[in-house]
Amino acid sequence: MAKEFFPLRPEAHPVIYAYEDSNPEYRGLLKVGYTTIDVEKRVEQQYPTKQPDGKKPYRIVFSKSAMYSDGSSFTDHDVHRALRKKTFQVLVESGSTARSMI
Repeated sequence: MAKEFFPLRPEAHPVIYAYEDSNPEYRGLLKVGYTTIDVEKRVEQQYPTKQPDGKKPYRIVFSKSAMYSDGSSFTDHDVHRALRKKTFQVLVESGSTARSMI
């Protein structure tokens, strides 16, 4: 069987997102992330403990596709680099976790 010239587009739908934590200690900070699952589900994974009042301890402020029109994609690390070039300060970076000051 002949090998396909162009690889098929993956089933994943990569997304770049940003959210803010409601803790006053983190006011003015955003967490920028990348996921191939639902953004709400991904952020919930980072907050496994529910608040007593039932409110979410975060607010998603940005969520867009991380795919280019040619089918390639970019990650949160690419966004972090772009933020640094624009003089945003990345305060903490560990693996896939980074918070950027706006």
